[in-house]
Amino acid sequence: MVTDLSVFSEAAWFSACGLPLERSDVTDARAYLDALGVHPSVRIEAVASWEHAERVLRNPRWDPSWWQREDSERRRLASGLKPQAGTSGVSALLGIGVGPGHEIILGAAMAAAARAGVHDAALIRVAAGAAGMAAHDLLLARSSELGGGQVFMRKYEVFAGGRWPLGLLGSVFQLF
Repeated sequence: MVTDLSVFSEAAWFSACGLPLERSDVTDARAYLDALGVHPSVRIEAVASWEHAERVLRNPRWDPSWWQREDSERRRLASGLKPQAGTSGVSALLGIGVGPGHEIILGAAMAAAARAGVHDAALIRVAAGAAGMAAHDLLLARSSELGGGQVFMRKYEVFAGGRWPLGLLGSVFQLF
């Protein structure tokens, strides 16, 4: 069972949100989209502000298909958790939003939002929840006997690089 807090503490959570996209950001996002099986014609665009990020998340055209693909992979990996993980190990993996890892991520989200003059507690919690889920999904991928988990490894890399992948709007992947 993977319990290493470095997954939470070594990432640059939200540090690049609002900045222009670097080549490495696009490369990481493209690797994530490829792992999801998203068509290569999907463009990657930067989201410039926390306010814009919230508009993307609330947009009725937000496409849930990428999330559904992740959910399928999450269920597949969970079915193959190593026996030594046991009930307590599974509970720890599913403990998104609690514990020291979550505190690290929530603190990073609060700091990044505050630097941008944003104090919307709900939006900050959504950001921290998304990042926390990415970290926990990475731990799930590492703890499953089924292997694979490239989707979650790639998504974690996007977050670890300081970005927040917001999802698809039409044929555009929104990256904050």
